[in-house]
Amino acid sequence: MKEAFKEALARFASGVTVVAARLGEEERGMTATAFMSLSLEPPLVALAVSERAKLLPVLEGAGTFTVSLLREGQEAVSEHFAGRPKEGIALEEGRVKGALAVLRCRLHAIYPGGDHRIVVGLVEEVELGEEGPPLVYFQRGYRRLVWPS
Repeated sequence: MKEAFKEALARFASGVTVVAARLGEEERGMTATAFMSLSLEPPLVALAVSERAKLLPVLEGAGTFTVSLLREGQEAVSEHFAGRPKEGIALEEGRVKGALAVLRCRLHAIYPGGDHRIVVGLVEEVELGEEGPPLVYFQRGYRRLVWPS
């Protein structure tokens, strides 16, 4: 069942985000594909964070976090925040530079979700970057969308 479940989920395409939070001097970021819009009124987003993620206690303690929506070409950023460090990649003011958009959120609620926590954020600010194709993850790899010229 577990392998079939993982294979089924690999067949679902998703955008790639980096979720980040800062508590005092500690700043953490994590790549997340389990992210979605939840509500327009009020503006809420939801994401899943592993119980073991180093980000989770920082996010809970800070009460605020950012979600950077990655663009095509930011594969190295995604890899870096997925635990495969790359030289020269860092957060800038809690966000990923060059992202399609950045959502600045206040922690609204946290719910149990198996081996993850479901984090709900109230979006307090939106920063729009340049338009372009998103970074997409599908079948265990990054894929490209056909983007209008």
